[in-house]
Amino acid sequence: MLRGACALAVFLNHWAVWSDFQPVGSAGTLVHGGLELVYQAFIQLAWPTGGQHPAVICFFVLSGFCVHGPFERRLGQPVDWRGYFHRRTRRIMPVYWAGALLGLVYVLAYLWRPAADPLLQLHATATPAGVAARLGGWAGLWPEEIFAGNYTLGTVAVEILIYLMYPLFFLAAAAGRWWLLALIAVGLQFLALALRHVVDPFVLFSGVLVMALFWYLGALAAHLRRKLDWRVPGWWLGAGWALFLLLQQTPHFFGLNMLKQLVWGLLCMGGIVWLISWEERHQAKRGHALVRLLRGAGDISYPLYAMHTPVILLVNWGLLTAFASRSYAWQLSLNLVLPVLVAILVHREIERRFYRPQHPG
Repeated sequence: MLRGACALAVFLNHWAVWSDFQPVGSAGTLVHGGLELVYQAFIQLAWPTGGQHPAVICFFVLSGFCVHGPFERRLGQPVDWRGYFHRRTRRIMPVYWAGALLGLVYVLAYLWRPAADPLLQLHATATPAGVAARLGGWAGLWPEEIFAGNYTLGTVAVEILIYLMYPLFFLAAAAGRWWLLALIAVGLQFLALALRHVVDPFVLFSGVLVMALFWYLGALAAHLRRKLDWRVPGWWLGAGWALFLLLQQTPHFFGLNMLKQLVWGLLCMGGIVWLISWEERHQAKRGHALVRLLRGAGDISYPLYAMHTPVILLVNWGLLTAFASRSYAWQLSLNLVLPVLVAILVHREIERRFYRPQHPG
């Protein structure tokens, strides 16, 4: 469910913000104002202002939990690393390449018929070297922002880098050196702060130096749940959220945004464990409409995350060029429906064909 909620949060944020035509009439103005109100409330309640999207942080925590969890149960047994890399490749790369190629389709479309729109112009930015880094899977090491029609794939490239380094992580975890891993994860955060004047901050603070900490928190949650049967009471999450809201109102000081991201990451860590316990206690609620919706969104979460950006860009470009339309109603409707349809198609025709999870990793 959490994976589905995270994917929906990112998609719906982009849907509301990138559907930016001027509304006409009282109904359009009301809808636009309502979406803006919800978006601002979301920022205040959940977004570490100036930092990474809260749902992306949760994605990384959840990734650490899901990838390390099965291996945690196999500590002391031989590990098939060749099989691990094979499964990770089949899990990530087909959808990743589909999203990258659709982004390039948008870039070519924009170059063919440019549109006078700052958002479309920015996301059509692409260099041969940047495109090669994205398609080659090493964009997580690239020192510059890569738009190329699908900026969202930048965080997926960071995950690819973490998956490549996971065997080293596992060796330390298997030896019980969780404090060493924690020191490394926190040290990477300080390294990111030290490099902020040398490396583009937009690259740095969405890169592996910062995001590795949240992946570590997810893996640590899997370890604690396995070894100590760790459970998180609801009041723990409430207190953590209250601390986060207090930090949201704290006057800015150096490192505040990273501190807020850390608190949010801890909330995601505890939220995963709490949600597992909740599902164990409420088996009968699996048929609830909201649970079914979130589980369905979870099934298509990766395609939705990887594909929605170029689909929205193509819709906006098409309305401005092919149809010369600035209808807010059409833009809002198409940007809501088409990304979901494309995600379902990619899930059925690409993701399910390549990925059949049977073993750890």
